[in-house]
Amino acid sequence: MPSAPSRPWKMFLPLGIVLLLALCWSIYWFVAIGFAKQRFAAERLHLSTQGITLSCSEENWGGFPFRFEYGCSTPGFIFDGRIEIQPSNLLVVALAYAPWQAVALIDGPTRIRAAGTDPDHVEHGRAIAALTLDRTGTASLSAEVGDVIIPALGSLEKLTLHTRPSPLPEGGTDIAVTVIRPTCEVPGEPAFSLDQASFLGTLQSGRKLAVERVELQQGSVRYWGSGLLSLDSENRISGKLDTETNNTTALLDGVAPYLRFTEQQRAGLQTMLGVLGNEAKVSLIATDGALYLGPFRMAVLPPLY
Repeated sequence: MPSAPSRPWKMFLPLGIVLLLALCWSIYWFVAIGFAKQRFAAERLHLSTQGITLSCSEENWGGFPFRFEYGCSTPGFIFDGRIEIQPSNLLVVALAYAPWQAVALIDGPTRIRAAGTDPDHVEHGRAIAALTLDRTGTASLSAEVGDVIIPALGSLEKLTLHTRPSPLPEGGTDIAVTVIRPTCEVPGEPAFSLDQASFLGTLQSGRKLAVERVELQQGSVRYWGSGLLSLDSENRISGKLDTETNNTTALLDGVAPYLRFTEQQRAGLQTMLGVLGNEAKVSLIATDGALYLGPFRMAVLPPLY
């Protein structure tokens, strides 16, 4: 029998399918990045109505074929015209096949300037922030930055931040923060350092912060507590934390250089803690612009803004 006629087009069928898929993907990418630009502009406008603006010396979009990329050179974040935060560079990246997840890369150093003050330059490693949107458009955030140095104020080795919508009926935002080896430097005072500080709580409506647990650790000494904080009418911290420690004597010795107690106040505090024992439970109270440890006034609390 004569052989069937050859069909050379079959040789090019796989190539044709690949080219068709590439064409469809290219159309999707250009349409999707157009939607991404519109959504970004809408969110930017929404934030500006809340007093948060973003400026760039140069902006660009790209990332074809598998990413969406937004680059902003010399970005400037301005909050209510009072505070300006200006990193060196900002790059936001999202995978084209998972646009509901975006990663922001922020390079240092960062200049921070508050109204009426000279700018401060903060040295830090590359900061990474990952934003994930659920089906309702609600965002969860994870961020990390290391090797932070704030001249004349302090430093830290690493900071991590996680937020998510609270599953509680009253809503809010769950927040978890961990700081590794923070150091605080105050002119004229000895440097204060910790091995680790952590916070877990929920930011609620009405300017309230429910503290599930806050903990400070230096060596074997731990100090932790929980409670409810808020801002009063003058934007000062107000509320109470029920705190305790595993070593009262070591804790008091560690913070003694920073407490401006008179000899009488110090003796009274030592007596009170001695009665409570080595593992003491004491309330930390913020009210009327002052911070109290039990009945003893520790510091003045100025308005946060």
